[in-house]
Amino acid sequence: MNVEQTTINHLKTLFINSPGATASTVQIWFRAGSALEKPENEGIAHFLEHMFFKGTKKRPGPQIAHEVESFGGEINAFTSFDYTCYYINTPASNLHQSVDILLDMVANPLFTESDIPAERDVVFEEYRRALDNPSQFHFMQLQKTCMEEGYFHPILGNEKTIKNFSQSQLKHFRNEFYNRENCMLVIAGDLLQKEKIEKLIHSFNLPKGSESHFGKFNLKSPSQIDIHNKAIRQATVTIAIQAPSYLEDTTAAQDLVINCLAHGETSRLYQLLVSETSICNGISGSTMYFSKGGAHFIKMSLPYENLSKALSIFEQTLKNIATHGFSNEEIQKIKNQYLASKIYEKESIESYAFSLGHGFAQNGQIFCEDEFIAKIKKCTTAEVNQAVKAVFSEAIHLSFQIPNDLPTEPSNKIINKFQKNISSYFNNIKDKKTFLKPTQTSAFDSQVQLITLLPGVELLYRQNLMTPTFVFHSYMKGGMAFENEKNSGQYSLLARLLNYGSPKFPYKKIKNFLEDRSASLSGFSGKNATGMTMHGQTQDFKGLIEAFSECFLRPEIPQKYFNHEKKIILRVIDNQKEDPVKQCFKQFNQLVFNKHPYSLDISGTKESLKKVSPAILKRLHQKTLKDSNLMFTYVGDMSLEDLIHELKPLLSHLKPRKIKKVPHKKPAPIVGQIHHIELKREQTHIVIGTPGFKMTDKEDLYLKMFSSHLSGQSSELFVEVRDKQGLCYSVQPVHMSALEAGSWGIYIGTGNDKKEKAQAAILELLQRVSQEGLKEEEFVRIKKMMEGQVQLSLQTNDDWAHFYSVPILHGYGIDFQHLSNKQIKEANYNEFQLFIKSFLKKKWNIISAGPTI
Repeated sequence: MNVEQTTINHLKTLFINSPGATASTVQIWFRAGSALEKPENEGIAHFLEHMFFKGTKKRPGPQIAHEVESFGGEINAFTSFDYTCYYINTPASNLHQSVDILLDMVANPLFTESDIPAERDVVFEEYRRALDNPSQFHFMQLQKTCMEEGYFHPILGNEKTIKNFSQSQLKHFRNEFYNRENCMLVIAGDLLQKEKIEKLIHSFNLPKGSESHFGKFNLKSPSQIDIHNKAIRQATVTIAIQAPSYLEDTTAAQDLVINCLAHGETSRLYQLLVSETSICNGISGSTMYFSKGGAHFIKMSLPYENLSKALSIFEQTLKNIATHGFSNEEIQKIKNQYLASKIYEKESIESYAFSLGHGFAQNGQIFCEDEFIAKIKKCTTAEVNQAVKAVFSEAIHLSFQIPNDLPTEPSNKIINKFQKNISSYFNNIKDKKTFLKPTQTSAFDSQVQLITLLPGVELLYRQNLMTPTFVFHSYMKGGMAFENEKNSGQYSLLARLLNYGSPKFPYKKIKNFLEDRSASLSGFSGKNATGMTMHGQTQDFKGLIEAFSECFLRPEIPQKYFNHEKKIILRVIDNQKEDPVKQCFKQFNQLVFNKHPYSLDISGTKESLKKVSPAILKRLHQKTLKDSNLMFTYVGDMSLEDLIHELKPLLSHLKPRKIKKVPHKKPAPIVGQIHHIELKREQTHIVIGTPGFKMTDKEDLYLKMFSSHLSGQSSELFVEVRDKQGLCYSVQPVHMSALEAGSWGIYIGTGNDKKEKAQAAILELLQRVSQEGLKEEEFVRIKKMMEGQVQLSLQTNDDWAHFYSVPILHGYGIDFQHLSNKQIKEANYNEFQLFIKSFLKKKWNIISAGPTI
């Protein structure tokens, strides 16, 4: 990618050129956040974020979102302590239009007086939701306890300020901080229209002002302790420690200390407190950086009765580190993860642009992350172990959240002792080529080809030279379509256990092996396919493919982990009995997929899992491995010749197999049923739907198009049912299509007192469309929107792998998805109209779950 930083019309502008990219992003970053707020306007930066979406003279009301969603784009924003960002992710073809929309939005906001009261209510509800959320409330308490100046209050503000924001306050804060001196415009994608975009930028003017000045971020001194009650069952402890600024020389070493201690499943504390003992439910370590300064955090969630034991082990761990330090292997593992995250970031155009924009907004330097990574790479083991003392010699702040019915005094004594012990430990430390011709190529994508490795064994290869990363999948025919009531859930359980190692690679060994290389390995199972997937860096492919091969060819499925995964699945199945959404869709699937495996629960049932054993799953896997067509998918930067060479050991264990076409089963759908599931809840959940079509049917594409029409914040479904009538928070179409059958419907979660009205509103909308159809301009918008959505959806290696693999496995060819998209582009309006009118006259199944009023 080529990066160019310039100034256009007094506006700092960053161009990131990625030739050939199908997706683009436009972002505008303001060095304006909650840290700049005065007591009387706490939360105003976040409130402004909402108000900028309320329209301009050119695009009033919801027109901003409507225009973006019409071409398949995404628009959103977020507010932090030191900055606010507004962005549009867009298909490449709509980049110029997106720049126009975003600049119009931030340069010409209306801030209409009439829009403010409703938005006060919306933001206040968001604030109340945060108070109800234990995790968010816990962080708010931590802010109040140990942070100073602009950082001690919530980004959302408080009840008094939110309910009293005025138009003059908004305009004043906007002019003072949302000005051209404080912002950067980031434009990333295939910049074929760069000159046209530059000309467009000249037509917008942001307010002139002064640069923001942030005070130094400091935690309080001396150490503070907060203990608060909340409506929870488990307790949470968070430790906060002062950290240096992002670009200080000591920062990298301190960051590595926190991550080695508490980040990831192989970190010291995770192993001792979670994996080996289950004393804690989870533990995490991270560092939050601000404009000038930072804070280290270590967070533990645990049963309250385990507090003393957990803190004792924590103390002993720190004492051990104080004496012996971290090993080279522990530190290198974290370094590898940093480097991998930076590499993976470049797979997506918007994530790379975000990293540069964030660098400007927080630190004033777009390439500060590269500088930080360079420091991480250079950091020695000795420097990290020296930094341990620097970290834990600082004031140790603690916030402890406990259940409502527990007193705080006993906890206070335990935590005080822990706090003093940590300080004493660290204050006493003294400083010290094979080539195969493709059997198929794509008429749409020159980078992809299909190669027959053995009879019945194929390789889908797509080269992506953007980053030195890869994804590798194995696909076999299996999953729900190959199960029945007696054995349902076996493929799903098997998929969860494929990464638990092999005789050569026991579970703990393979887990460490993967984490050391920042790689992942997992099984998957769907409706018609099952297999394994691995993500990693190209430099590690040789070792990783050996680990993949071992788990794929000879999975161990240890009894201990089999029991664990089975227990988790049974809990999920049990929990679903009280989940109204799950129960709705379960009943709906049983009707529309009657007597077909798609009607089953992918997790199975208690009865079907009762007799399953590791031996049964091993036999199932080996039978599938032996009999099924097999396809490997690789997307990454490795050459095909090198890839084939590295795959030889895996291929040597495989035998040719006859290509088998599995006969499709036909469901016997039931329609016109009304069914209510009695559950005591605040809301009623409703699915109104009917059978759909196979993914190979042209009618399924029309349903996909209609679903796109009803999706998004500007759709007539969302606007009519949610915005105008206020019947719900969420309403959306639900479209499922697979190889053998499909379904379509609309889901809504609504208040119990509104369920009849909500149901009637949806049926009325469907009836109106069945009578009138859609306007031709709406039909054109659908096609444009879907084209944009496709372009945005194909960015990462994994995106491309899923795009091609399953249709090829089942014999539908390398270009199945491309041809489907082409059919949508070429769809005939009159034919579409006839179909939609006819389809919407079908009988509906109406499933509801909630209380009977």
